[in-house]
Amino acid sequence: MKHVIAAFLLTVLSVQYVSAETLKVKLVDAKGQPLVNAALLIDSQKDKFNENNEAIVDQVDKQFTPTVSAVKRGTDVVFPNSDNIRHHVYSFSEAKNFELKLYSDKEQPSVNFDKEGIVTLGCNIHDQMIAYVLVSNDYDVVVTDEQGLAELNLSEGESLEEVRVWHYWMGDDLSQAQNIALAANGEELTGQVRVSAPQQEEKEPSRLEQRFNRKGNQ
Repeated sequence: MKHVIAAFLLTVLSVQYVSAETLKVKLVDAKGQPLVNAALLIDSQKDKFNENNEAIVDQVDKQFTPTVSAVKRGTDVVFPNSDNIRHHVYSFSEAKNFELKLYSDKEQPSVNFDKEGIVTLGCNIHDQMIAYVLVSNDYDVVVTDEQGLAELNLSEGESLEEVRVWHYWMGDDLSQAQNIALAANGEELTGQVRVSAPQQEEKEPSRLEQRFNRKGNQ
């Protein structure tokens, strides 16, 4: 009997340890809808000056993927093209101003992101292609999925009552990030971010896009 009780207690303690280690956070927007691609900013616990990894922002079905990336300063970001058409990647952001002129799926150019800030990416051919790279040594970043969910790894016994959140609807300045209070909701923590989708404006296609459309190279 003692062995059975000991085994039961060990199982309970293991479950508690796992649940304390992994925490699900769900974010919604001002209208209560799941907030997709929101960046949860967690104070970095790592040696932030020794990281110089490689990240990837692909181009699939005329969209950047992922929409929101997070890297440490000094990271090389590779831009493969998985479409069967050419793309023209650029950014005018202060944190990284660059241009990758028309290239096909046979090339994989890379850019070093050596300054902290938010870099907005675009394509000169396809105006709907927009993505963001958050460059910061101060934060570890977790991005919400299509259900507005993110999983955080916490130390055993650590609690979380609020989290700092940035979303591209706030603009391209990280100082606009909001501190969001979290409330328990079953096995999740939930929080509402004071943002909502901006009004969509119809835009005229760029001259370059119009030229490509006439040629049938969409």
